[in-house]
Amino acid sequence: MNRLNENLRGQLVNIILKRCMIILGVLALAAGALILWIALNIHVPAELEKSSAAPRGDTILSEFYAPPSTLPDNHGVLIRQEVLEGSSTLANAGENVRIMYSSSEGLSGKGMEAISGALYLPEGEPPAGGWPLLIWSHGTVGIGDKCAPSFAGRSERDRTYLNPWLEKGYAIAASDYQGLGTTGTHPYMDARTMAFNNLDLVRALQSANLPLSDKVLIAGQSQGATGAIATASFAENYASDVQLAGVIATGIPHLSYDVVWGMVTNADPDEVSASLGLSLYMLTMTEMIDPEFEMDSILSEEAKTVIGDIGETCVFDLIDKTTKAGLSSRKTFDSRSEFALIKAFSRMRMANLAFKTPIFAGSGTTDKITPYAMQQAFVSDACAAGATIAATTYSGANHNQALLQSSSDAQAFAEAVVAGNPIESTCPG
Repeated sequence: MNRLNENLRGQLVNIILKRCMIILGVLALAAGALILWIALNIHVPAELEKSSAAPRGDTILSEFYAPPSTLPDNHGVLIRQEVLEGSSTLANAGENVRIMYSSSEGLSGKGMEAISGALYLPEGEPPAGGWPLLIWSHGTVGIGDKCAPSFAGRSERDRTYLNPWLEKGYAIAASDYQGLGTTGTHPYMDARTMAFNNLDLVRALQSANLPLSDKVLIAGQSQGATGAIATASFAENYASDVQLAGVIATGIPHLSYDVVWGMVTNADPDEVSASLGLSLYMLTMTEMIDPEFEMDSILSEEAKTVIGDIGETCVFDLIDKTTKAGLSSRKTFDSRSEFALIKAFSRMRMANLAFKTPIFAGSGTTDKITPYAMQQAFVSDACAAGATIAATTYSGANHNQALLQSSSDAQAFAEAVVAGNPIESTCPG
């Protein structure tokens, strides 16, 4: 009987221990969720002091890129221009022009910056009222001056995507973004910076006696999708004089609570992928907004030897270096990087998804850079907020393929919004 009682007590203890372990696991998960929720809702202040972080990749590329000693008092003023040559040109352009203009400093919201970029005009005579203007918000190139597209050139993918727009009669303008080409480090993925730069680019060109109409579209892929969407988000308060007809976005990064929680809980710390390089660029932005953070403080010695020159390493070379070195998250970081990244995420997220400008959203189902589920979460959240979204899925398309496969759909969307025709939303209800 005593032995039986002991067996029963033992079984009871095991059951209790197992249930305690389950409860502790749930509590740990809940605590993790709570910490993540708190982190996501502690935003870095919008009005920051100018970055005190040591500059990365800052150099004078040529006399053109050196800012004038005195900048214009106003944002959106064309400062200078010159003929653009080489790999930064577009074959279908009648004129390829490198430009510099003034824009509000986006990271701190204080002061003025000189921003470089490019303008491409179609061949032939402009139509009455001028060519409609497509602003191209470029994707990730790096954070150093030499990576600026107006200097380093545009990728074959981007040239393939942009040239048909010129054939359709759209002028194209593209900002390099703050810190790319001109002074300072580029605050990678900072939504407000890209929005200010894009909106001031429109202002600079439309006030420069160029054959451009007041019909403006903005298109972007990946980092550029954040830039394009942010441009629509900031337009009403920052640049009500700029009338955006539509936004075209593919490979959309979206960092809602649910998305970030999924990333944190499902991440494979031993996976070697291109996304690591993008995370490292984001951490350089955290350095710019958090004076107490230094990226080197969380890097392993192995990682430091591979990415020590991150400011001078443009994106494809950085991805090549990290993948060849077999750098995974576990091998790259000596301590947890999530909170440092979440500080950067806070500068990438849109406070309001109730966009007044219609948005074309193109997503590839096999995208590993901005996963399909992440992009669909943006569509769902924006629809719930009341935005007009025309969403299209490209089955089997990866990050780059989705951009190219979306071309004809995006052009049809552009034709409709430029003509003032209503867009049929794919949002439910």
